[in-house]
Amino acid sequence: MKRTSIFLKSWVLVTFLTVTIMTLMYIGHAIISVNSIEDTYTKLLQEKITAYKDTVMTNPEVYLTQAETAQSLDPELSYFIKIGDQSRFVVQNPDLQGQSEPLLENILANDEILDAIDSNVDDFSRITIEDEENNPLLLMVFVHTFELQGQAGMLVINYELDEFQAYELNAKSITLLLLTVYLMGTIVYYQYLIRNVAEPLEVMTDIAFKYSRNDFSKRITFESYDEISGLGTAMNKLGKTLQATTLMNREERELLNHLFDSLPAGILYFDQNFHLKLVNGPGQEFLDFWRRVDPDAEAKAIPHQFKEMVQHAFTTTAGSEADLSWSQRHYNVKVTPVIQTDLQKTAGVLIVLQDVTNERQLDIIRGDFITNVSHDLRTPLQMIKGYSEAIIDNIAESNAEKIEMAQIILDETTEMNKMVNNLLDLSRMQAGYIELNRQTVDLATFFNHLAGRFENSFKEAAIQFSYELDDGIKTYPFDEEKMNQVFYNLTDNAVRYSAEIGTRRQKFIHITVRLEDMLDKVVFEISDNGIGIQAESLPFIFERFYKNDKSRTYSKQKGTGIGLSIVKTIVEAHDGEIEVHSEPGVGTTFLARFPFHAS
Repeated sequence: MKRTSIFLKSWVLVTFLTVTIMTLMYIGHAIISVNSIEDTYTKLLQEKITAYKDTVMTNPEVYLTQAETAQSLDPELSYFIKIGDQSRFVVQNPDLQGQSEPLLENILANDEILDAIDSNVDDFSRITIEDEENNPLLLMVFVHTFELQGQAGMLVINYELDEFQAYELNAKSITLLLLTVYLMGTIVYYQYLIRNVAEPLEVMTDIAFKYSRNDFSKRITFESYDEISGLGTAMNKLGKTLQATTLMNREERELLNHLFDSLPAGILYFDQNFHLKLVNGPGQEFLDFWRRVDPDAEAKAIPHQFKEMVQHAFTTTAGSEADLSWSQRHYNVKVTPVIQTDLQKTAGVLIVLQDVTNERQLDIIRGDFITNVSHDLRTPLQMIKGYSEAIIDNIAESNAEKIEMAQIILDETTEMNKMVNNLLDLSRMQAGYIELNRQTVDLATFFNHLAGRFENSFKEAAIQFSYELDDGIKTYPFDEEKMNQVFYNLTDNAVRYSAEIGTRRQKFIHITVRLEDMLDKVVFEISDNGIGIQAESLPFIFERFYKNDKSRTYSKQKGTGIGLSIVKTIVEAHDGEIEVHSEPGVGTTFLARFPFHAS
């Protein structure tokens, strides 16, 4: 909506009205002056006519019979005297001497004069009559009735006001001219103010409001060079400066937002009323996690685990740090008060949440690894040492016993060598030193060979092994040796963590190879109905040295915890991805997805 500059237009209108009022006052003063002059002139003229009347009335018969006696009087005066049946009309103005009779008729026919004659009262009248050429003639007429020697008399004196009429006309003309000039000047001045002051200021005001809304698309143009244009030039420079500053601030703000969102730590900012004012991505993830694990989260403004830390920051303006845990998740929490320097009070509290769950888990895994490796190495080493000493001391009585002891030493050495090689292979692969020898592999032959390797294990654990291939997927290009390692590890885990005999009607391990059309992926799925994996362990099973359910001590679950790490590394080297779904007491499914190759 376009704004209206009421102040500016009102100011211009007031200026216009002021000039108009001053003009009208001047004209009124001029009119009053003219009227004052007219009154003075009329008064003097009436005194002159009265004196003339007094002179005539001293001897009216002389002025009736001797016209030359009037020559000593004012030449502008004319009179008509009548006594009884005798009358005389004396016109002294040379311009009117040829019009005496018509002039007299017009005077005596005037209604005001007739009323004055009938009233028998001395009276002055201003009348306008027409001369022979129909030109208006302004006269001052005095009527005096009297009685002389029983005869009625009448004296009518008139004075031509042509000079005063000319003066009055000139005064009115000048006044009208001045009024016209003043009005025209005022209108021109009003238009000038509107065009050169009000409108430019209104435009500049509109542009200033646009600047306040970060709209710098408009600039002020000028048709003249004055103070207003100088102000406009300053506003244009201001607009350019604001535009540059706004752009720089926006870039800095966007950079800060990107940095803020890219921080690995969660950032939460709460005001004094515990209202959340600012949060980044990891911080929002924490809040979502907190609302999932805390059924009363919706009724709380802030997690109670660090509410005391926040209140302490508001009370003491001092920060604090603590390690807190939520449902198997671990966080390092730092609370820092934000102080308003000018008011010397805490405006809010900044909370930095560092998720240290993985670090804590890795610490545990490393500790477990040292324990496991120490145990896995110590046991075979003790056996090797014991049987070696038995052979040296000739405890074995026969060659068969010596061969049996030597075989045990060889088996334990082979197992230790396998464990060390696995560790070296994993380190080498995770360091990027992995070469793939891709070949088109017949999947039926591949899985039949896998089943043959575990034939005895399947019989001992009473596990039914099967596989199923989609009609369109009979072969796949991969490194057969390394994929053998993948499926050997997965199958070995399924066997070692199978359910106890008698707890299932039929234990199984089933492999399915299928095509996901929407994702254009080939899925290798290996499922079992074993003991399953706890939910809290699922995020960590692909970590090195991690072992699920550390309370198990069954010999069939012996391992170093690096098998699944090797599986994940090999799958990713084939441009694939792997995930796991499991439910304790029901079973586990591993899904490995690889790109589909139409060939």
